[in-house]
Amino acid sequence: MQPQINEVEIVNYYDNCQIDYEIVWHLNTHMCMHYGYWDSNTKNLRAALNNMNVQVAKLVNPMPDMHVLDAGCGVGGSSVFLAKNFGCKTTGITLSDKQVQTCFSNAIKCGVAHLSHFEKQNYLNTHFADNTFDVVWAIESVCYAFDKADFIKEAYRILKPGGKLVVADFFNYKVQPNTRQHLLMQKWTSTWAIKQYADVDEFYKKLSNCGFVNCTQKDVTAQVIKSIKRLYYSFFPGLPITYISQWLGFRNRTQTANTWSTYYQYKAYKQNLWRYMFYTGTKPKNN
Repeated sequence: MQPQINEVEIVNYYDNCQIDYEIVWHLNTHMCMHYGYWDSNTKNLRAALNNMNVQVAKLVNPMPDMHVLDAGCGVGGSSVFLAKNFGCKTTGITLSDKQVQTCFSNAIKCGVAHLSHFEKQNYLNTHFADNTFDVVWAIESVCYAFDKADFIKEAYRILKPGGKLVVADFFNYKVQPNTRQHLLMQKWTSTWAIKQYADVDEFYKKLSNCGFVNCTQKDVTAQVIKSIKRLYYSFFPGLPITYISQWLGFRNRTQTANTWSTYYQYKAYKQNLWRYMFYTGTKPKNN
């Protein structure tokens, strides 16, 4: 069976909702389409967005001679971060032609075009040869795969022996099917063109089942709480504005749904239905 991902819906979401990230999430300056990571030294959202990249990088110890695949690269923020701060060669892939163009522009603007390359590709079925990358990096992108094992298998194939997979994403936590809690999670994921999140423990098991060793998982939900709340607080002024704008023809249903995502993610968090997790896995050297 072919690995599944709802490409059309994903591209529609990101191409239409990029403006929201620009308004609320400093996209034009910080190029991050992910939650911010807050610790005792984090003073504002801009710092938190950069800090998420810093914390994920600590898990893979990037070096100048490494080739990193940024799987689901958005507008290229993590790729630029790795190239600029560690001298890594980076390849970013996304389903959106618009994002590919923005990625190249961002790399040029930040002076790392010689280290960064971007392509339109599906991370479940890439064109890369076996054993190509030292690191596969995925921040808030694995959630789009229907079966997360499809992503893990492809990451395993294209990693070099000894290479490392690192994932930062949202995961279900003890959500039972056909319950009100499950319905709430579906309301949230549908606003982001996601079918469903993987279960916390299920994803961890799939890493080893697909061949990865020395796997780790870390719950960092406490470090993204301020991001959760910041989005929630933006919902109340944003909702009337988005409906009026839609009525006037300046916004569309996809963008209005994105406004509702800020409400659902908070309500699901308050009911303890999800976790923000870091995972790593290493491809055996004797593979």
